[in-house]
Amino acid sequence: MNDKELERMVVRILQRLQPPVAVLVTAASGYREIIRDRLASCGQRLQVWLDEGLTDSEQWQTLGNALSVVGQPPEPCRALVLPFLDYSLAAGLVNGTLQNPAAMRIQEALLAGLPVLALRYHCDPYSELNQLRGAVARSAYAEQRQATLARLAECGVTLCSMNELLEKLASSELTRKSSGNTAEPTPVAGPHRYLTVADVSGNPALASAPAARLTDAARDFIKNNKLWS
Repeated sequence: MNDKELERMVVRILQRLQPPVAVLVTAASGYREIIRDRLASCGQRLQVWLDEGLTDSEQWQTLGNALSVVGQPPEPCRALVLPFLDYSLAAGLVNGTLQNPAAMRIQEALLAGLPVLALRYHCDPYSELNQLRGAVARSAYAEQRQATLARLAECGVTLCSMNELLEKLASSELTRKSSGNTAEPTPVAGPHRYLTVADVSGNPALASAPAARLTDAARDFIKNNKLWS
């Protein structure tokens, strides 16, 4: 075994010792094949969370261990990647309207202090993709969307290009933030959203997150149903 082969083996072993990177795949259109190819060659161990109703789910299953977004992941992850964050999902996260399993999963990651990295192509009105679709530069609505994205960043979601995302995944800084059991989770910036009865009845695990805040009704629901030990 030569030095290069030994180095590749060491890299693979180290990757297996680290928690995987979760990739939440939703149905937004545009750049899907090229983004999938780039992630396939990123050198990270991936766990793929598949949203409901995808027409290309079989292709995404080749990236790593594939799970339904409505299921519970079997192991902790060191970061969450959102390759297809469209504006409706971004606005829902900012406004606290968690009406689908994908949004619930993102909120869980933010409450747990995980790094959440999102490609900006689908939600940014000034991205090349949206310019090709005919978005008018510097329109009033585009400026409003930009303001929403700024609030999203305050909540803990990092918008980036594909190259920036891959650099962040490979950086030691990301590893330090998500590894080690002695450090406290990174607090989520921005305004807090209280969990309602609908939130905790759909996923009781949300209430146990360190940064979780519950309404009185949600707290009573958990106690009455003995969801806390």
